[in-house]
Amino acid sequence: MKKTIFFALIITLLLGAGCNRQKNNAKEHIEAVALTEASVADFAKGIEQGILNGRADAIDKVIDKDNIRQLVSENSIVYSGFDVEGGQAFFERCLQVGQQMVAAVNNGGDFAFTRQYSDKGQHHIVFRTYDNYVVNFYDFTVDTSGGKLMIQDGFIFNAGCLLSKSVEGAMLYNLMLQTNPDSEVKWLLQAEEETKNAQHAKAIATLQSHKEALLQYPAYYQLLIANLHQTDRAHFATRLDALKDEIDGRHLLLHKLLYYTNEGKVTETEECINALIPIVGDDPIFLFLYGYANLVAKDYDNALQCFVTVDKSMPLIWDLWQNELRCHKALKDNEGFEQCLKRGKDAYGMSDKELNEIRERD
Repeated sequence: MKKTIFFALIITLLLGAGCNRQKNNAKEHIEAVALTEASVADFAKGIEQGILNGRADAIDKVIDKDNIRQLVSENSIVYSGFDVEGGQAFFERCLQVGQQMVAAVNNGGDFAFTRQYSDKGQHHIVFRTYDNYVVNFYDFTVDTSGGKLMIQDGFIFNAGCLLSKSVEGAMLYNLMLQTNPDSEVKWLLQAEEETKNAQHAKAIATLQSHKEALLQYPAYYQLLIANLHQTDRAHFATRLDALKDEIDGRHLLLHKLLYYTNEGKVTETEECINALIPIVGDDPIFLFLYGYANLVAKDYDNALQCFVTVDKSMPLIWDLWQNELRCHKALKDNEGFEQCLKRGKDAYGMSDKELNEIRERD
């Protein structure tokens, strides 16, 4: 099985001076976008279409870099990092989130705009990525800047923090490695190496022993949670609950959803989905994950029913197709299997040899 709008206002170049300048200013004023529910929805739909068409800049170019820079510069060390050689370039690389979204689509996954809402006068748009049984959500805030709609900041569910905090942490980490590698950053580096080498208990000990010094880095909890899962998978949800007073509940919910889904815990998966829907919107990917939990639990009838329903509301992504095939095979539904196989052949242009390999696999 294959296993994680840009609305640019056209600024007319000045062709002359005097009255031409006055006409250009009037044109800019006319083209300025009003901040309304309708314009924000169009903005989000444009980003969605751009990413689905393989354009990472559909979102990268509408992130308000000036605003993010101002936010991360509240950290005095990060502020000084802009004067270090390569500091500005590193900052801009940290804001290139579109490539991750495009990569998910290109890998047989999906990207979608799932919800729009306002809270305390602030407009929000929520996006979802899906790739290889991994789901992530982005809750971005939108405002006008220079007459254009721009993303101001946003909560990234799998990072457990705001985009600005993620950038700040990455810049701080990079700067400290360059200028003061013997500071607390060495412990984060050590935990990363221990994680890569599957020394999960050691990584947890390293992180927890230096917790107070490392809390300023979002990577602290990301590494901790990853290693908690590896050291005690059976009690992972309980260990997550122990962190509920320390990190954002949306981060915990996403981790629980993915954990329960992959463990085939159907009731718990449904509970997580019901808790997430009011936050991110009622997205068909939830029904896919619920179906997958049923498949892992070997309830193939219910799993197939979920997958067939999902088929009607979102594109045929690779994992959806593969899981439908597994259900048909487990249910000994040869006719359904062949019909499903043909749909995949049409969608992915697979050869007869590849299709035969799918027929013959367990």
